[in-house]
Amino acid sequence: MFGSERESSNRPTLFMSVSLPLKPSLRTIAILLLSISVFNESCSDYAKNNVAKMMKADTLIYTQEAKDVTINYTDSGMLKARITAPKLIGYKADGNDIIKMPKGIIGNFYNDSGQVESYLTAEYGISYQTKKITEVSRNVQVMNTKGERLNTEKLIWDQKRQLIYTDKFVRITTKDEVLTGEGMESKQDFSNWHILKPRGKIKIQKDSTSND
Repeated sequence: MFGSERESSNRPTLFMSVSLPLKPSLRTIAILLLSISVFNESCSDYAKNNVAKMMKADTLIYTQEAKDVTINYTDSGMLKARITAPKLIGYKADGNDIIKMPKGIIGNFYNDSGQVESYLTAEYGISYQTKKITEVSRNVQVMNTKGERLNTEKLIWDQKRQLIYTDKFVRITTKDEVLTGEGMESKQDFSNWHILKPRGKIKIQKDSTSND
């Protein structure tokens, strides 16, 4: 599932645009290093007129919390993922630019046609922007267009390799069976997945009263 080093090195880097409402503050700090578009969606008229801007940056560091945030990840101008969170906190620690999403996270992953291929929810998220790694935890659920569902307590999204994986217990439900095990690797759209250490498999009994 994981591509070779040659394949990953040739893969275009995902860029990120952030849509978030920032209230003006002397403590607010914006450091520009990645491709981020920052604009305001819902705050005071002053912020709409003076804070909402389009900027290119490598990361955004600020000492102020933001609410109702949307983060768009693009590849060669095409939308690949959209993350929304009711609350966001950004800071810098040990040389890493970090964004916390302590009130939950919702993510959509898109194909080249702009259609949603998978859907993710979790109660907590943290993004290491320097490493381009996002971790989500607590009641993590991922669903794809095939109707397959992943449930786990922790999941990591590698933006560079466009993969998701975990070493925790997983349960994957398909149309025909429920599979359990330890660890899982998949493309970021939750396709081509496999369980690293399978534990069990349960066939789903179809309703005998249903018509063939």
